[in-house]
Amino acid sequence: MPFALYSRSIKAAALVGSGLASFARTRRSAEATILTFHGLSEDSEDQGILDWSLHLPVEVFRSTCSMLAKEYHVISLADLVEARSRGTCLPDNSVVITFDDGYASNYELAYPILREFGLHATIFVTTGFLDGVEMFWFQRADLALGRSQKELLDWKINGKKLRLYLGTYELRQQSLKRLLPELKELPDTDLLSEMDRLEEALEVSTPAFEDLPKAMRPMTWEMACEMSLSGHVDIGGHTHTHPILARCDVMAMRAEISTCRDRIHAEIGELPFAFAYPNGGTDDFTRETLMLVREAGFKAACTTVSGRVHDTVSMHQLPRYGSPESVLEAKATVSGAFETLKDWRQSCRKAMSMI
Repeated sequence: MPFALYSRSIKAAALVGSGLASFARTRRSAEATILTFHGLSEDSEDQGILDWSLHLPVEVFRSTCSMLAKEYHVISLADLVEARSRGTCLPDNSVVITFDDGYASNYELAYPILREFGLHATIFVTTGFLDGVEMFWFQRADLALGRSQKELLDWKINGKKLRLYLGTYELRQQSLKRLLPELKELPDTDLLSEMDRLEEALEVSTPAFEDLPKAMRPMTWEMACEMSLSGHVDIGGHTHTHPILARCDVMAMRAEISTCRDRIHAEIGELPFAFAYPNGGTDDFTRETLMLVREAGFKAACTTVSGRVHDTVSMHQLPRYGSPESVLEAKATVSGAFETLKDWRQSCRKAMSMI
């Protein structure tokens, strides 16, 4: 386990064991929490994938859902948006489950668990991915570094020189971790050509969809329709090709958002009410993005900025937490223990600065 995740797990265990999570759960019961997942996996030891951070072990998801069903009120994102829009109260300790991208594992692994516990989720799909015409650029980067026969690559990007070591699986993982942030900084018009250049340098071909490892594969529209009709899942928008929208010009942003909306409408039969910004950080969307999302008819949009949903939060900048790596981390997150600890630290710093 990476040190950062190990440290967070230790902190979560301390917050739950000390009783702070129980205290926060009572104190912050009027605030809602939105959790973000991507894919699930049954075998995270498969070395065909370098970055497993997007594919949570299914047993962790099942244990998290079991805990949420017993101790919290899991509501739909639509219910949260309607309540906040009308100024009505949510059930105490409300939690919303969301997924990004549209992996087949959402249907094959997550959907049966949602039905088992009677829970609801919103899945934000990248429509070109489901159409089978637009593979994610970060999947191409992962597989290129993972499948290359080279042991070293010197790479120039964004005015920097990166030495990417590829001699072992662990070194390939580290190199991918260094490369991805640099790729995210590129204008969208340059990103795919950069991926072509990278694959050529690594002497690998762009994989076909049927060559993707199981955990990386997209769901089909038939899967999405079945889940939508079940009452357990809403389908939301996540662009058509998954660009970071702040790296696009306005025309490209509009096309990504509207094409995504229209494809979902055509396949599901309903206009999606919610949207999620790819990557989702504060620098990954702009004022123009917010305007275009509203213009497209989306009533709400989710970020990946950590935070609780309270009365003053913008419906088009909803905060979400990343997927917890354990049930203890899930408890510390949805209870508000992490936020309470952060608040206390800020109060202490402020008090010390006044001495």
